[in-house]
Amino acid sequence: RLPDELYHLALEVALLSRSSQQTCAVLEQMYSATVFPTPQLAERLAKAGRHVIQIHQQMGKFIDLNRDLKVIATKRDTALLQTHMDEREAYLAAEGLTVRNPTPEQEYRDRYFDRLHKQGVFKRPWLPFGEYLASKQKGGEAYAKRHDRPRPNLLSSGSSS
Repeated sequence: RLPDELYHLALEVALLSRSSQQTCAVLEQMYSATVFPTPQLAERLAKAGRHVIQIHQQMGKFIDLNRDLKVIATKRDTALLQTHMDEREAYLAAEGLTVRNPTPEQEYRDRYFDRLHKQGVFKRPWLPFGEYLASKQKGGEAYAKRHDRPRPNLLSSGSSS
């Protein structure tokens, strides 16, 4: 099997030659080797072959091939995931448990968060009644804090490592 770059180069040369027969032949070879054109080549194909029906048919075949390959890959992934789930259920059944029983990690997590709730980590801060009413009204500092002031974009300022 030839590398994908060679097929892309052949398609680029066929597009430069402005020969629809050559372009269709290269597309047919790419289809039989299941090599898809790059987005840039697909854009050039759309411009160069907008009046050539054979190129449209070839691209339709590529779309169908891509759809079939994605369906096959998704079915394979689903079957693999189901196999892992069945394997886990078999291990749990050997221990006399079901999937509804929490794992030790989940039990520890529940105890940890229960402790945090008891400590009051998740409680809203207590405010005197006047400040509470001011925080609920529209306008003022509390309202601006909730609505007007822009928040930093945490997704864009993430550290790249």
